[in-house]
Amino acid sequence: MSAMVAKTPGRPRARGPVELGLEMGFGLLFITLFAWFIGMMIEIVGSFTLWRDLQENHAQQIVEQDLEYIAQAPRSLLVRDTVAWSEQLVRNVRLPYERLGVIAWYERQQAIFQAAQDAPSGDLRHNAARANRSMQILLSRWAVTSMYVLQDVLLRLSVAAFAAPAFILACLVGVVDGLVRRDLRRWGGGRESSFVYHHAKRYTAWALTGGFGLYLAWPFGNFNPSHMVIVFTVLVAFAMSTTVATFKKYV
Repeated sequence: MSAMVAKTPGRPRARGPVELGLEMGFGLLFITLFAWFIGMMIEIVGSFTLWRDLQENHAQQIVEQDLEYIAQAPRSLLVRDTVAWSEQLVRNVRLPYERLGVIAWYERQQAIFQAAQDAPSGDLRHNAARANRSMQILLSRWAVTSMYVLQDVLLRLSVAAFAAPAFILACLVGVVDGLVRRDLRRWGGGRESSFVYHHAKRYTAWALTGGFGLYLAWPFGNFNPSHMVIVFTVLVAFAMSTTVATFKKYV
């Protein structure tokens, strides 16, 4: 008889603030690395298709544009001088590439490429040596592209950090608005719908993860990263408001 008794499902284990903080930290690190990888893949594919004439200079132009956009808002509640912070961040990312000799290797390969372009065709007699040289030039360009993409990802991450107070305020407004709507539905005899609640909760998680990763890896120029922050802030606030408003009336 005891074997036939249905077992009650155990409650999910409660997570403390330390565990939640670690999960958020590792999640942010994973999103940053994922955006860096996706951005590199987009730049490499684009160097053969969309911006064939620019090559690695396209990623460099994106970094320069982001610095110009940051200069339009030189102050933040978290950082007194956003321009100096961003320029120091770019230098810090470049430093390990210089220490490891990647920049010098790239400049050397570019000089070899330029000399090969200027040399007459009769000087390039060995196909194997020419293929090896072309491969080294290509790898050096990809290495420098990875540096520019990392700079761009961290700059956009900094823009999101600069806008964190506005993001938190928008989320609080969304929660308060949701609580008000929930109370109105509760005391007015509104309909209970778990379908909307679960979907809104899912969209909130997507906006905080996938949407944020898309913002970090966006590869096209003439795009102010603060605009994307505003868009996803509004989406997250709206999703949180809907999630709280459709939460069960009685707990």
